[in-house]
Parts: sequence; C-alpha cells; structure tokens
Amino acid sequence: MNSVPDHRAEVLAQLNASIDSFFRSGGVAQVLPGSGYVPPRARREVVKVEVSEPAQKQLSARQQRLDEIRELAKTMTYKEAMAHTGLSQSALVRAASRGGFKFKRDPNYGMSNYGKKLSDPVEDREKAERIIAYRNVGMTRADVVRALEISYKQLGRIIREFEIDFPTTADKRAKRRA
Repeated sequence: MNSVPDHRAEVLAQLNASIDSFFRSGGVAQVLPGSGYVPPRARREVVKVEVSEPAQKQLSARQQRLDEIRELAKTMTYKEAMAHTGLSQSALVRAASRGGFKFKRDPNYGMSNYGKKLSDPVEDREKAERIIAYRNVGMTRADVVRALEISYKQLGRIIREFEIDFPTTADKRAKRRA
C-alpha cells in the first residue's frame, strides 16, 4: 500500500531534476501567444417584410374590433362588455392594454356582502341560550364549538353580540390563583 505514494514521490523527484537540468544547461521557457477571444460578427441583416393582402385585412379587422371595444369601454364595465361581445375578460383586458384605454369601474365591486346580515337572529338567540347553558355546566369554548358544530368565529360573534360572559382559560387560571 505504501509503495504507491513512494512511487509518485520518485517520479516527481525525477521530473523536478530534469527541469532543473534543462534550465542549468541554458534552456529557456518559451511563451507562445494565446488565441484570444474574437467575438462573432454582428448579424444585422435587414429584411423587408411585405404584408400580404390577407394579412392586411386581418390587421384592419383587428383595429376595427379594437375601436369597437374602445367605444364600449366608455360606457360599460368588463362584465357588461363580456355579455355584449361574448369575449372573455382576459381578451378584453388585453384589448384595453393594447389600445391604451380603461373600462368603466363596476360600482358594486367589493360590495357583495356589504350591509347584508348573513346570520339568522332567531337561530343566534337559540345558540346563545345553549352557549350560556354549556358555560354554566363548565364546558370550554372548544367543547361548545364541537357540541354546537359551529366555528370559533361564529362562537366569538354570538358571545360578542349577546354580551355573554364566557371565561377564557386565562380568566380561569387567574381565579384559581386568587
């Protein structure tokens, strides 16, 4: 096993000795010029493209369609324009960006649930009474959520609306210490 590194050392010593003898006998290292980087020639061939008659008709039809959509955008929202033209919203957005115009803003945008009461007051009253009963028995909020099959958010809303004093875990710990 040790013979391999010894063999390498012998070969390295022999090479070093031959290099030293070359320089002692007057040998000189010759530096050759490198090839250097030559960038490729820029290709800027200008080719004149002639638009054929069918392509010219397509361009004019596209421009006419864009002008129609521009006129619709002055008085319509995306939703109304989609119903009127049958185009998708993404196609109308592309046309608006290419044509440099904007559609009218939808006055009801973001108002889907605004002002609507999404809960039933009668059901909420019944749930509030059951929550009070569960609280008096000593159930936790998590137990009440599982028993009533409601979300934590709904439980919090009912507790807030009906001003139910439902102790939290922190309140219970503070009571035990006192």
